[in-house]
Amino acid sequence: MNTNPLPDTPLIQRRARRLLATSLLGLLFCAGSAVACVEYGINRDLLLDKTYATYPDAGGVQFDQKVASRAYDNCPEKRDVPVFMTLEMPGLTYAGEVTFRRQSYPAYAAAPDAPLVMFYHHVAWSEDGPLRNGEEVPGLYEMTTGTGNASIQYWVVVFSRGGRMRTPPTMTGTITLRAPSEPSLDHQSIVQLDLKFPAATCPLQDKAETLQDVQTAELSVPGSTAKEKLVAIRMDCGVDPPRARMTLSDAGDAANTGSQLTPTADSDAEGVRVQLLRNGSEVQFGQTWDFDPGVGGVHDHQFTARYIRTNEALVPGTIKGEAVLNVDYW
Repeated sequence: MNTNPLPDTPLIQRRARRLLATSLLGLLFCAGSAVACVEYGINRDLLLDKTYATYPDAGGVQFDQKVASRAYDNCPEKRDVPVFMTLEMPGLTYAGEVTFRRQSYPAYAAAPDAPLVMFYHHVAWSEDGPLRNGEEVPGLYEMTTGTGNASIQYWVVVFSRGGRMRTPPTMTGTITLRAPSEPSLDHQSIVQLDLKFPAATCPLQDKAETLQDVQTAELSVPGSTAKEKLVAIRMDCGVDPPRARMTLSDAGDAANTGSQLTPTADSDAEGVRVQLLRNGSEVQFGQTWDFDPGVGGVHDHQFTARYIRTNEALVPGTIKGEAVLNVDYW
């Protein structure tokens, strides 16, 4: 009586395993057949690289714009898809509001005298919205009923600062979109803005100065100096305020990082050199400094030239030296 039920138990367990396996295969088949959006297009990133010959003098005037777009096909036929977009531009700071199509938008800048840039997103059949640096903003993808198409545009609009504008550092970042209900729309677009403006340049006047003759007694020991004289290089900038990076170098030795000029080939004095100072201190050839007076007009760059005794024995004669002032405008 007790032997009949025992063989039936393994059969029930084996059938349960087969049914469970069949159920899992069915789930995998359904997941593999899900419809996902397929992206197409060639203008996915927001790239603006341009040199401007001129720009509006008044502030807040739009003078350029660029668009990037993301387009998708074969999407599920849903009409409204909530999305969330984040603009990340680490080099930009908030610079106030600008008016665009009778609405107020946040504007950003890479430098105090750089142009203002504003970003917004556009979706067909939906309201445009600003992209705020470092903030996630909501939007709505409007999918075309019956076709499963979806698209979104990212715009950058460039506004004048008001007055002279300068070439800012390259502005780089990203725009990231996430769509929790439709992950196949998730993407990231690169943003890179290179906005270049002509620099204000200023003619420089060469200057030659002759130091007074010096007596041996005035340079009695190494390191002693004599006969200081002011040497000024004039820069005539007209009405435009310049902005430049300046470098003083030894014309006879580009690798010289000291303050004493290398004697020219026609120099015959020994034990003495010409030394240069700036603002009362010995110069350091090859070192750069910024020049940003904020106004145009005439500017004099003043140096002091003097004799300095070296460790060699003094030999009477003529000593000459030449320096070059390099000006890199930006």
